[in-house]
Amino acid sequence: MHFVCPILLVLALVGYSYGATKTKCQVVQALRNQGVPDSDLRNWLCLVKHESNYKYDVVGTNSNGSKDYGIFQMNSNYFCGRPSGTSTSTCWRVNTYGCADSCTSFTNSDISNDANCAVRIKKCGGFRKWYGWRNHCSNVQGAEYDYSTC
Repeated sequence: MHFVCPILLVLALVGYSYGATKTKCQVVQALRNQGVPDSDLRNWLCLVKHESNYKYDVVGTNSNGSKDYGIFQMNSNYFCGRPSGTSTSTCWRVNTYGCADSCTSFTNSDISNDANCAVRIKKCGGFRKWYGWRNHCSNVQGAEYDYSTC
């Protein structure tokens, strides 16, 4: 009886750690819904792996005081929470004002707005806008980023 409580605690913690995570196929579907071609999906999956490890509720703090939010790690200085944020795909507006989303909206389980903003950012500056992609994904290969079952 004494060991039942620790087992339940461990199970609860394991459940919690997976609760804020999306599957590879859920990310693929969100990106496909935004018109991302299959030829780009390996790069997106690598980016998500190295930016957030598929966790949608993660908030990272940077040395300059800015924060990165959600599964794509949208930076508060550039892409979210800006008063003049845009919902258009006009690159000068996206690059100048970011997306018209609050930063905390990128930390909920609905990643459709995250994907929408990330795709517009990528179209206006490429994957190099993300350090996770720059440092790990310039030549994406391997089964880890295979999406053929999605």
